[in-house]
Amino acid sequence: MKKLLLSCAALALGSSALFAQNNMGIGINLGAAPVIEGSGSPTNFIIGVKYQYQPIKLIRLEADADFGLKDKGTRTFNAMANVHFMIPVADNFYMYPLAGLGYGYLSWEGGYSADKFAFNVGIGAEYEITRNFGVDFEFKYQYMADYNRLPILVGATYKF
Repeated sequence: MKKLLLSCAALALGSSALFAQNNMGIGINLGAAPVIEGSGSPTNFIIGVKYQYQPIKLIRLEADADFGLKDKGTRTFNAMANVHFMIPVADNFYMYPLAGLGYGYLSWEGGYSADKFAFNVGIGAEYEITRNFGVDFEFKYQYMADYNRLPILVGATYKF
């Protein structure tokens, strides 16, 4: 019984220290993703969600899911796992190169759809308004076979 109580106390102290560091966050993304191939290509308006985990000060891991609203008969969805290299520029302001791998799904009018491997590279900037809330801007190149695009996103993240 003493071992169980000691284990629970250690777990509670450890988890409170983990959460006190604000190394996790959830947030939203909004933006646009113009396709850069061919004339008349769609530009999807993007709505997304993200989960961030920062295991060390300079590295942040992010999982995100973005939905591209219908434009010119095309809808998109992608789920990505990204890595951000956080570079402090000023108080509460960071720049970060990013890279990620994931899954892309495209659907067109007429019932045609395609599953695609996706990867992206880009750059972002984050400003921490408070200890628990930050806003960010990202510009990236996203590759999906025969469907390359340039997502431009603004986001907000609650950190805990």
